[in-house]
Amino acid sequence: MNPSHPPARIAKVTGIYRWVDDARFDHAYYETTHAALTTELLAPLGLLRFECDRTVGPGARQAGDVVATSNAYFPSVEAAGKALVAAGARLAADIPNYTSLRPVLHLSEVVVHEV
Repeated sequence: MNPSHPPARIAKVTGIYRWVDDARFDHAYYETTHAALTTELLAPLGLLRFECDRTVGPGARQAGDVVATSNAYFPSVEAAGKALVAAGARLAADIPNYTSLRPVLHLSEVVVHEV
């Protein structure tokens, strides 16, 4: 940690997708089309970075396993909240195009320690 640079604080919205039996999840659509829609809608609202994670193991999917997550970073909790209000309905409307699962959203304040 660099003592001359105090840690920054940003906000992160995490979407967590947990597996249930007989669900479907199209990672290709999620990682391309849905990610493009997400960045298109959220960039003008302060989005700093967007990540899509695909869980790759271990073993076969079990009920309750996390199969995918998304992380959207914003300059503040307030900016993240406003972005969710403004774009949340359009993003939620796209979910059936790639999965039958429903994401659980978490809003966090992240303390960034630069090295």
